Parts: sequence; C-alpha cells; structure tokens
Amino acid sequence: MTHTAPAPVLPRRSVDHPVAVVAVLAVAVLAAVSLIYITIPLTPVLSAEWQASVAAAAWIGAGFGLAFAAASFFYPALSDTIDPRWVITFGLVGAALATALAGTATDLGWMVAARVAQGAFAAGVPSVTLAYVARVLPHRHRVTGIAVISAIFPLASIAGQAYSLTIEPGLGWRWVFWILAILLVVMAAAIPSLPAVARAAHSPRISSSLAAAAGMFRRRTMWAPYLAAVSFLLLLVGMYAALQQHGAEFGIHDTASALAARLPGLPGIVLGGFAGVFIGRFGAYRVAAASFLLGAAGLAIEAAGSPTWLVMLGSGVFVAGIAVAIPAIVHMVGLASGPARGAGMAGYALLIGTGASLAPLAVAALAPLGFGVTVGAFAALMLVVAAAVIWAPRPAPAT
Repeated sequence: MTHTAPAPVLPRRSVDHPVAVVAVLAVAVLAAVSLIYITIPLTPVLSAEWQASVAAAAWIGAGFGLAFAAASFFYPALSDTIDPRWVITFGLVGAALATALAGTATDLGWMVAARVAQGAFAAGVPSVTLAYVARVLPHRHRVTGIAVISAIFPLASIAGQAYSLTIEPGLGWRWVFWILAILLVVMAAAIPSLPAVARAAHSPRISSSLAAAAGMFRRRTMWAPYLAAVSFLLLLVGMYAALQQHGAEFGIHDTASALAARLPGLPGIVLGGFAGVFIGRFGAYRVAAASFLLGAAGLAIEAAGSPTWLVMLGSGVFVAGIAVAIPAIVHMVGLASGPARGAGMAGYALLIGTGASLAPLAVAALAPLGFGVTVGAFAALMLVVAAAVIWAPRPAPAT
C-alpha cells in the first residue's frame, strides 16, 4: 500500500517591495483617472452617431465629473474604517463593470448613466491610494511614493486621450471601453496582494469618519492645501480647454493636433515624479509655493498668444509647475490631517473633482475676452494660491 505525501501548502505571495507597491498602484490609478479623459476624443464620434447636440453630449464628461466629485468625499473616510486595499479593489471592480456597460450604450442617455456610474466607482481609487501610500510605505520611501502617484494625475490627461485616439480608428469606440475594462479587472485582482496597513485597536465608525472629514474644513492648517486642491484640475483642465477653444489661433484644427499640443507637458510630468526629492530637501510648503509661482510664469508666457511655439513652451512650464505642486500639496494635507489621513484626503478629493467641474464654466465665461485674458486670470489664481501657501500656518511635522 502506498501513501501519497500531502501536497505542501504554499505561502500566498504578496507584493511588498516599495517599488513594486508603487508600480501596481500607479497603473491602477492611471487606469481609473484616465476614465476622466477617454471620452474627450470620442465625444464628436458619439454626437454624430446619436445625433446629439454639443450641449447634450457635454454631459458625457460632466456626468462623470459630478459623480466623481461627490463620491470622492466618501471613499477616503471609508478607508479609515475598512482596509484601504478593499476600498480600492471595490472601486476598480465597479469601474470595470460600468466601463463595460458604457461600451454597450445605444443612446446618449445610456452612455451618460454609465459615465455617472464610472465616476461614482472610479472615485474610490486615486484618493484612497494616496492615503494608503502614506500609511504603508516606509518613511524613507513615503514622499517619493506620493510624488510618483501624484504624477499620474496630470499624466492621465495625456495618456487617456492618446489611448482613445489609438484604439477608436481601428476597432471602434466600443473597444475603447471594453479594453480598459479588462485592465481595470486585472488591476483589481492585483491590489489584494499589496501589504496590509496597521489598523487601530478600535476603528472608527463610517459616520465618525465622515464627520471627521467634514471637520477638516474647519482646520486653519487645511485652508491653504484645500485652496490649492480646488485649483489643480480647475487650472489644468481649464488651460487645455481654453487652448482647445482658441486652437484655431495656434493651428489646432482637429483632435490629433489638439493632442499634439499637450505633448509639451510630458517633460513636466516626468519632473513631477521626482518632486519627492525637492520636498525632502526644501519641505512641502516651499516646494508648493515655488511650483505655483512657476506655473503662473508659464501661464503668463502663454498669455502672450504668439508665436505658437512660445504658447506651447508656456504650457510645458505651466504643467511642470502643476505636476510638482500636486505631491507637495498632498504631503501638506497629510501633515495637517495627522492620523486621520483618510479624512483629510476625502476633502482633498472632493475639491479636486469640484475644480474639474468648475473648469468648463470658467472657460466659457472668460472665452469672449480671449485666450490671453483667460490664461491671465488663471495665472492670477496661481499667484493667490502661492501667497496662501507661503503664509499658511504650519502643523506639527508627521512622525
């Protein structure tokens, strides 16, 4: 009689090296945040297919943005009570299902409904990821990790549109959604293998976390980083929307040339990935103030309006300022929120989405005054934010 030895129990593999953790999270955030931008090149195609007006088709983007902003306030606070890995996974799975549904849309109403669902679920990924990185990475890797993840936000503005422009001509607009849905599922499967964070002995109730998130707006140390937060996508989306609206003045006549006009921002986005080095040496407040001043200078260059190469140079300088400022402000939010990082990031995420929603309204209001006045007004806003950061009260350093 033979005896079969029991199969060995293999330990579950996990991803715990800081570089691997950041890499997995970066791809997940890129996939989720790109959902904001993938429909920009598709809107003319969908408008023609469904014979929708420009105003009606605008809800394809607006519906996503409003849902994203509203839901962003909930998820980070939830991550203070539930393992943030599961919150991120839930957001990715829900976004994947909604994205697949968008690919089956047969009319504008169906698409808008799917986009609202996308925004509601995708909001659970980027802001919770930032709070998770701050809690799970060793202190010596924390600032750099936040900088890399933060750089994904402006990168997605280019990558999302480039992805749509690559897929749609050959496979059709539906596959733009279906392929991205697959990537979202793959990333959802990878997130649980990341390290767990240390949990408090008594986790707060969700209602308590939401109350804590609301209370963040009363902290004087939060006012400057929150002012910066509402300005990020207001400025980034607004500048590109203004450039698109006045594109004929600079030889921008179609989607491809509009995408090419965004390429000068790539070097600045890469620079944002190294913002952690600057923050570690000079501190988050100095880096944030200097970045907003740099961005304002870029917008001032753009305001000159000609020649075209000078406008493109100015846009690159502006994006560099935004890309470096984002991780600096995230670090400021972490310092000011203390142990309730999820609550602090909830307000941050809400304001990020709010800024994205305000951008089209601001550009529409300023459009009659011309491109120079529009970007000049944005430059003035950047100077106001820089001043607020310079004179902002400092919280106690994080340990």
